[in-house]
Amino acid sequence: MHSSTLRGGLIGCGFVSQHHIEGWKSVPGAQLVALCDVAPARLQQASERSPEARLYTDAAAMFARESLDFVEICTRPNAHPALVSLTAEHGVHVLCQKPAAETREDLVAMMATCERAGTRLMFHENWRFRAWYRAFRTHLDHGTIGRPLRLRLSHRDTRALRPDGFSDQPYFTQMPRLILFEMGCHLIDTARYLLGEIVAVTATIRRCGEGHLGEDLATLSLEFASGALGLLDMTWCAPAEVGRAAWALNETVVEGTQGALRVLSDGSLEHLGLSGQRSRKPVELPPDDQVYQAAYTAAQRHFIAGLLTGEPHETSAADTLKTMDVVWAGYESAEQRRTIVLPIFPESRPSRAD
Repeated sequence: MHSSTLRGGLIGCGFVSQHHIEGWKSVPGAQLVALCDVAPARLQQASERSPEARLYTDAAAMFARESLDFVEICTRPNAHPALVSLTAEHGVHVLCQKPAAETREDLVAMMATCERAGTRLMFHENWRFRAWYRAFRTHLDHGTIGRPLRLRLSHRDTRALRPDGFSDQPYFTQMPRLILFEMGCHLIDTARYLLGEIVAVTATIRRCGEGHLGEDLATLSLEFASGALGLLDMTWCAPAEVGRAAWALNETVVEGTQGALRVLSDGSLEHLGLSGQRSRKPVELPPDDQVYQAAYTAAQRHFIAGLLTGEPHETSAADTLKTMDVVWAGYESAEQRRTIVLPIFPESRPSRAD
């Protein structure tokens, strides 16, 4: 990149965009200069968070009038292929919201489009950028618990049982694939970040709540290339078991040959020794009211740093394809009631850029 300050646009100003817009205010080397949404009301609301940005209701018009270095796409997944293609045609780099795509064919096509155009495509998987998971990975790399044997990661919420549970994102009620698609990609990416590639998945899904089409409960049993096992437990029909709901802090435990490591409700880590001894591992966190937002900002900083330095992105399209392959394999497993074996990837662990 030739400019030290990159000019960006954001397409899609729905509920989650508030965190993306807020994040761009704290990313060195980047400036959000344009906002785009087909709904004028959403666009105007987003403009209140970024008053300097010019407003567009048509993405093609935005590209015609703006000189952009990058675009962040925050729309529903079914719109991603066309918008990624449009962005790549203008030689602009893409940071795209998760889930990456509805089908593997769509994601592979998006990757090919960007490769032909010579543009970067990174996906906004921000869980791995949460401070406790960065610290967790460091402890695993340093051998704090020896060789990892098993991961347990849970996401629990009551939204599928509450009358207003989907009021912030009402389109969720019409999605035939729901919690495994929307939340599963987060859990799977985090699992891969911590323990490496997944080579087999066995999944069970259920719809227990009313008023929505898709599943609101999913359990995935995983086998990693290292031989470790994993259990991903996600439900929108149960109260959270770990406090700090405002932080979206999830119960996470990795057991190893020299004890276990888990996330505590204050964002720190605890090491459990083989003889029952406990030791707290502090994690540096921002102020309480900034913890949730911080992961969004960290993902955006990583994206811009990669554009400026040429360093690879952790959640590149190629890496995200591995995450989404597990999501799609999970649905295949649940439908066929069997274990799905995935290809064994050359890398035993995903890369990490600090």
